[in-house]
Amino acid sequence: MAGVKEFKDLIELNEYVTKKIELTGLTSETFRFYADVVRANNHSTGLYIDVSQPYTAKNGTRNIEITVYVPRYLAPKILEVIKVSNVKELVGKKWIFQGRLSFFRDRMSFTFYADTIAPMGESEIEKRRKEILKELEVRNLLMKEKHDLSELPPIKKIAIITSKSAAGYEDFLKNLTVHYLYRPIVHLYESPMQGAQTASGIILALNRIRKSNIDYDVVVIARGGGARSDLMYFDDLSLGIEIAKFNEYCPILSGIGHERDFTIPDYVAWKRFATPTEVARAISKQIEDNVKKLDDSYNDLRILLSNVFKIYERTVELGLIDYMKKVIGSDFIKIVKDLDETYEKIENFVSYKINDSSQRLSEDFLRFMSNSLENKLKSKKDSVENFEKILERDISILLSNKETMLNETFQELLKREEFAPLLFGGALVMKSGHFVKSIRQMKIGDKLDLYLKDGKVKTKVVTEKK
Repeated sequence: MAGVKEFKDLIELNEYVTKKIELTGLTSETFRFYADVVRANNHSTGLYIDVSQPYTAKNGTRNIEITVYVPRYLAPKILEVIKVSNVKELVGKKWIFQGRLSFFRDRMSFTFYADTIAPMGESEIEKRRKEILKELEVRNLLMKEKHDLSELPPIKKIAIITSKSAAGYEDFLKNLTVHYLYRPIVHLYESPMQGAQTASGIILALNRIRKSNIDYDVVVIARGGGARSDLMYFDDLSLGIEIAKFNEYCPILSGIGHERDFTIPDYVAWKRFATPTEVARAISKQIEDNVKKLDDSYNDLRILLSNVFKIYERTVELGLIDYMKKVIGSDFIKIVKDLDETYEKIENFVSYKINDSSQRLSEDFLRFMSNSLENKLKSKKDSVENFEKILERDISILLSNKETMLNETFQELLKREEFAPLLFGGALVMKSGHFVKSIRQMKIGDKLDLYLKDGKVKTKVVTEKK
């Protein structure tokens, strides 16, 4: 028969239908609907809830019925959240159900697997949230201080808790608009972001972050928008306590709902943002502001060093000139004095000889002797002048070489950022032979070595303030 598919047995038909359903992706989609509960039973494997809704057919009114199944490991948490102590209390009321369809091959039928059950309206959700907030306030765990990201060091490492498939995760990464040179490292810690496993999943993720021993700058809890019933499972006392305490280890930033949607994590997080996009933009701005401060500080330092070098250069130049003047002056005076004494001796000697032999010396001989003496004196004078020039040249070369060595040494010290503080009157801090750059590398009782420009000091940490 045309258009009819024939199967040799029921198993072949079952396999064909199963493959068709898998190809459509129907069983991987998440659905939400509103329906009246007509029956509810607690079984060892979980909750079985029958929901029904009338519709108009050709022959009158009929009912659509489907079984909602809640697995045993989710059932207690869901009933606790919606404040139902007995499953029979579900009957006769309209509820919001969210979950996925599951196809049972042996019966060739669908069952709806629910991970969320919420009451119609917001009154019960708000009531429960207020009770949790009251308990957190009694324990002094609410975040009452308003923080700003500018209080934190430049953000370089981020741990984000969310679902990899959540739109909020993509929005967060897309809005980290930081130049690649300064782009922070982002590590994903996956957790369910809807349903009864939300709170326990986030707590497990926080524990994994703590055990990683990675020095994260912030932790982001991100989900994005959705129905308010989806956010209901974030309202959990244990989750609120865990986040409030975790802030002492690392600041937590929440970006869970919309502008008007608040959940328990928003009240205890170090800082609350409306969406993951808003968190990412704030982090980007914090990094860009710090980069600008760094550039400004670099320019200020460059100008300061330039001025210092000019002052130093002038000081060294004037000092050396004064010194050389004294050295050259004293040597020159001695040479001139020696020349004067020599000249005087020669003059006396010549005068004596002339007086003694004036009768025997001719005028030509006396002229010859006079010229010889003048030439010798001129030669001595030229030697003194040449010596002065050579000395000035050697000193100039020596000063130039020393200045070059000084600049090279200063640049090498600047490259070693751990030694840079010594150049500007600071100190180096070392613990057990290693440089200390952050207060998080120290604890009370640690013994430290402080290296100053003129000596070394041993000290001990008695208090700390982060």
